[in-house]
Amino acid sequence: MGAGPQAQEQLFALRQAVALIEGKASHAARMAAEPDHAYLSTPSDRPMEPVAAASENVEFAKLMAEIVRAGVMVEIRSQRMQDAGSASGFVLALARLLKGRNGAPRRSLLIADAFGGREAGMVYAPGLVDFGLEPGELVHAMPRRMEDALWLADAALTSRAFSAVLLEVHGNPKKFGLTESRRLSLRSRDTGGALFLLRQAGEEEASSAPLRLLVEPAPAVARKLSDGSLLGGSIGHPVFRVLVEKSRSPGLSQFILEWNIHERRLYPLSAGSVASPGPAYPGDLLSETGNRSDRTPSMGTVVALDRAS
Repeated sequence: MGAGPQAQEQLFALRQAVALIEGKASHAARMAAEPDHAYLSTPSDRPMEPVAAASENVEFAKLMAEIVRAGVMVEIRSQRMQDAGSASGFVLALARLLKGRNGAPRRSLLIADAFGGREAGMVYAPGLVDFGLEPGELVHAMPRRMEDALWLADAALTSRAFSAVLLEVHGNPKKFGLTESRRLSLRSRDTGGALFLLRQAGEEEASSAPLRLLVEPAPAVARKLSDGSLLGGSIGHPVFRVLVEKSRSPGLSQFILEWNIHERRLYPLSAGSVASPGPAYPGDLLSETGNRSDRTPSMGTVVALDRAS
């Protein structure tokens, strides 16, 4: 007895995710056009690379299958504003992987949050190029009101003019709750568009997103030399610690992923290859709100002063 439609859809998304992991964007596009014959043979347009062994990581392939599935809203959350850069970089990497998928336009829309821009900084064009994005493939918008941001995200999904829509939200605003989340999720499903909800310094809350990831910065691995050895004291590609908070696939918990800015691919790293993060920066002494310290600062040396008579 053949598998049901839902099982076939999951299998198709899993195979397409493996193709994206292996860096075969053209092969993934052919799979979308010919799903019945996509996996009968291995494409011969380019040889398999040694790094492609990462596709054997079944859990990572399942995670990518959920991310690249058409019409699914994915929520990416940072716990503190100090992690906003890491969460933003991870979302931009995912958007870059989806660029041009299934014949979609080769550009993404970032609907930025004004408060997040003031606290964590604006997107920087030369930095985006260094990160692996091509000039002009990211459209940036910064609405003043949450209502305008929601309208823009809805219109962008309806127009099908972008391969991915990135909606940045600071914290847990009252004007973006379960009702608004469900409306955007339905719009994404109806249009088949990719929608990433980037919640900066926000708490977990009820959402229509079937996949929610908590992203934190992780220590980068040293750069590799031509002979395969590591260059001591060097800083390699960006690394993210990804914790799966909500998923349809059981068993997914935590991943350490490296974004190769040259090959524009995500790789899973073993926990042993990444050093213990420890206190990453003085911001570790801040509260989860990222606004005030929980500890009373030391008053330092007390100097005795003469009292005025």
